[in-house]
Amino acid sequence: MKKIVILLLSFALATQAQAFKLGDVTRVFDKSYKCKKGDQGCKNREHLKAVVKIAAVAVAVKLIADMVVKQRSKKVVDEEQVVADYEKQNKTLPRYPLATEYTTNTLPGKVVEPGQEVVIQSDIVVVPGTQSKTTLIEERLAIFDNEDNTKELKSLTKKVNKNNTSGGRYQNEFTFTLPEGLPQGVYPIKTELLLNGQVAETSNNDIQLVLQVESLGGYQLVALN
Repeated sequence: MKKIVILLLSFALATQAQAFKLGDVTRVFDKSYKCKKGDQGCKNREHLKAVVKIAAVAVAVKLIADMVVKQRSKKVVDEEQVVADYEKQNKTLPRYPLATEYTTNTLPGKVVEPGQEVVIQSDIVVVPGTQSKTTLIEERLAIFDNEDNTKELKSLTKKVNKNNTSGGRYQNEFTFTLPEGLPQGVYPIKTELLLNGQVAETSNNDIQLVLQVESLGGYQLVALN
């Protein structure tokens, strides 16, 4: 049994060895330590469960790494208007650029099917600072594994105010299509708003990948345990 497990693990992780260490992943998924002493049958079952989950991680790493993420942004309110609105509620501008609003929305929703387009939409309002001549606005997207939520599968950072370095209200979108063959489950998605390179706000936008969304709003899952 041990030889079979090792062969399966090697096959599952061969193409993704650079992405994660085998020992680290095995410790996350292999629960054979919970088996009673001498219960080899229990240990074998737990080893095989770990193999299935580790193989799923390897598949997710490859598919997500190859997935194309598109980004677009646009200014919807000029800096002057944002400053005027801020000064109605505050006596002076902040010393450094400040995000007064950062909200995100996932379209078409939190539950999606393979091959379905997903849009992470952000509404961003930034006022300039009195001691900062420029305001670089960026947003970072990070997608994590559905089995090991600490494992980052893909990330990218894009400039929001592409044609200038001013504040204002912006709408930013990250668009991607979850590929066929991606293991089902909940994939944590984290976005971060960066101002002049520093994280100003964060948002979580987890999505659940299912095999089939039914017409009445239900969905089908396949148990892997």
